[in-house]
Amino acid sequence: MIDLHVSTRAGALAALLSSVLLAVAPAPDTRLDSAELGKPAPLFELKNLDGKAVNLADSKGKLIVLEWLNPACPFCQYAYGPTGPLRTYPEAVRSRGVAWFTIVSENPGNPGGKPDAVRKFVEQNHVKTTVLLDTDGKVGKAYGAKSTPQLFLISEKGALVYRGALDNAPQGIVEKNDARTNYIAAALADLATGHAVLQSETKPYGTSIGYLKR
Repeated sequence: MIDLHVSTRAGALAALLSSVLLAVAPAPDTRLDSAELGKPAPLFELKNLDGKAVNLADSKGKLIVLEWLNPACPFCQYAYGPTGPLRTYPEAVRSRGVAWFTIVSENPGNPGGKPDAVRKFVEQNHVKTTVLLDTDGKVGKAYGAKSTPQLFLISEKGALVYRGALDNAPQGIVEKNDARTNYIAAALADLATGHAVLQSETKPYGTSIGYLKR
């Protein structure tokens, strides 16, 4: 005959061991690989302002622009203002089949990271891109986003081919009387002619991203 007491004790011991193992097991590694020029861009999934998950992998095969935004940043406010370079440019680029994602990596406790502030900015400035909330900053840190606005371009083959400033005119001011250059437009033009991006990296300007501290 089977000793029910022994069987019960064995079952309880197995359950206890299982719970201990689960408690000490390391949490799944959800970190993203660091973005590198010329290498495959890290894929990610973030939620939009409606709470819907958006996966970068769904835009595979397209040219992709990633733009970092902070509604409280004066450089972003100018860029999306009546005469700013981002007022209509993203929509013009999207009409040519380029995917454009606007990402907010600001700490949600900061003025520029609050979802309501982002929604208000989007509505007031008629932003038509896909706006994504990177509340824990994981994506921003993986791409090395340091300030707003900062932009990244991913080729149709999925490689990171540009990172840096939007242009050479912070708040519309070009230094040393140089010709105004939109670096994203220049990079897209290089790719359209079958060439590599000639200027693949520039120094970003703007407001430093206030990431969530842990």
